Amino acid sequence: MTSPTLRISPTRHQPETSPFRRPMLLGCLFFSVSIAPAVPAGADPGGRSREISARPVHLGSAARRGPHPVRFFVNSEWQTGLHLIDSSTESLIMAADGWLHTVAADERQQKILTTEERFRPASAMAMRNQLRAEFGSGFEVVATANFLVVQPRGRGDRWPEMFEDSHRSFVEFMAKRGVKVRNGRFPMVAVVLPDAAAMYAELDRLGIDVSRVAGIYANRCNRVMTHDGGRLADIATTVRHEAAHQSAFNTGVHSRVNDTPSWITEGIGQMFEPEALASGHAGAPLVDQINQESIEHLRDHFSLSNSEEINAWVERLVDGDKAFGNAANVHTAYAVAWAMMFYLSQRDSDAFADYLNFTATRPPFETYRRGQRRIDFERITGTDTVTFSNRLTRYLASLP
Repeated sequence: MTSPTLRISPTRHQPETSPFRRPMLLGCLFFSVSIAPAVPAGADPGGRSREISARPVHLGSAARRGPHPVRFFVNSEWQTGLHLIDSSTESLIMAADGWLHTVAADERQQKILTTEERFRPASAMAMRNQLRAEFGSGFEVVATANFLVVQPRGRGDRWPEMFEDSHRSFVEFMAKRGVKVRNGRFPMVAVVLPDAAAMYAELDRLGIDVSRVAGIYANRCNRVMTHDGGRLADIATTVRHEAAHQSAFNTGVHSRVNDTPSWITEGIGQMFEPEALASGHAGAPLVDQINQESIEHLRDHFSLSNSEEINAWVERLVDGDKAFGNAANVHTAYAVAWAMMFYLSQRDSDAFADYLNFTATRPPFETYRRGQRRIDFERITGTDTVTFSNRLTRYLASLP
């Protein structure tokens, strides 16, 4: 029995040759519960005494209780957060602003203290002040109903409206199809830099290693980051994709701490790239909801009169995620993922909702193994992959 995994580290990215330059940053943390020795309350990593309402951390009992409040030392200060899980090498903690932090196993005794403090997510005002201090006087922080948008001064309402419209459309689309959607615990943060160079500098500051992207959603810091120094239409497409990831992970459509198949997460991202779908245009014709880049790729690389090739790809994506990390065929992985999710959303909304509701509530920190992925696919769709692929291929062939 292999160890469950938790995706948190910024390791996945698409190669420079890929037209699908929209990495959702996730990595792996292997989980095993251990018990750490007690640490004196108020101990400070620097040797100083601090008055903190906290007790020694006992990791074994913590694991049994599930997520619980702790005081932890990160970025040279003590913070209150939710202690989520421990591995043989590190512990995962969610801070009040939604960031996921890790503390090395050999530092747990000094840097994690249990506490009776109640965990309270940061308020919009507190996060707004934090962002102002972080980005300085050259930027403004615009608050909307669901977002805090950091942008260069004088950019107006274009970006805040785009993020708010995308999120509202996402929630309405999901709720209409029976997907369980909840209110997020944190204001969502979107950072718009003045140009690509500034965006890459910001990614470097955060330790995120990607190249040739117009924007990303970073799971660790729960932010979308982009720039407005290029052709707006191209950037907007990428931003809508990444904004869909952010909406999904903040409304419970996906979980930030379990192993969701990439064909589901990336298929959702691809679905919301078209402006008509992301903007929620009432009565938009089907042709405007189709991801034209994806359907054109499928038409160029497959015969839509024969489902055998499509079936091979469906099985590949259902069984595992490796295709999304392979430069030779990442284009096809994204296109087929879009096709599968778009088909389910349009022709089998019950299965669409059941799949998202199921994967969102899978046990955290548990590897989703190949055999179980296939079993769940056939159970939720009510058919085998061959029959599903036949239906999918006929549907794709019928699209305008």
